[in-house]
Amino acid sequence: MVSYEILIFAPFYIFSIKNMIQRIQSIYLLLASGAFGSLFALPLLTTSASDTATSVPQLADGNLNVFDNIGLIGLSGLGVALAFAAIFLYKNRNLQGKITGVSLVISVLLLALAVFTAQMVRTAVPPTGSVQFGLGWVAPVAGILLLWLAGKGIKKDEKLVKSMDRLR
Repeated sequence: MVSYEILIFAPFYIFSIKNMIQRIQSIYLLLASGAFGSLFALPLLTTSASDTATSVPQLADGNLNVFDNIGLIGLSGLGVALAFAAIFLYKNRNLQGKITGVSLVISVLLLALAVFTAQMVRTAVPPTGSVQFGLGWVAPVAGILLLWLAGKGIKKDEKLVKSMDRLR
C-alpha cells in the first residue's frame, strides 16, 4: 500500500536534497578524501607468500602498502585531512581553493613517492621473484582528478559570486 504522505511531500524532499547538494565540489572533496583514505587499505604491490620476492623487507607480508614508508603514511594522512577540511570551508572560497591546491600538490608528491618506492622495491626483488601491481595505484590518480574537478568548481562559484556582485 502506498502512503499518500510520501506522494504529497516527495517534491519538497527532493527540493531540499537538491539544495543541500548544490555545490558539487563538496562531493568531489569528500570522494578525494575517501580515495586518499583507501590507500591505507589497498596495496601498491602484491606477491604470493611463497614467492622469493618476500625476501625484500617491504614485501615480507606479501604487500607493499603505505605502512611500509613513513613518507607515504604522512602524505596520505595529510591528503585525507586537507581534502576533508576543505569541505567545511565553503563560506571562504578563496581559502577553500588554496587548501584544495595544496592538497593537489600533496597528492602529486604522494604519487611520485609511491612510484619511487615501488620502483626501489621492484629493483630489490630477486630475479626469480614476481611482483604484481595492486589496486592502490587507482587511489592517488583518482584523488588528483577529483581535486582538480573540485578546484574547477570552486573557481566557477567564485566567478559566479563576482558576476552577481557586479549586478548589484
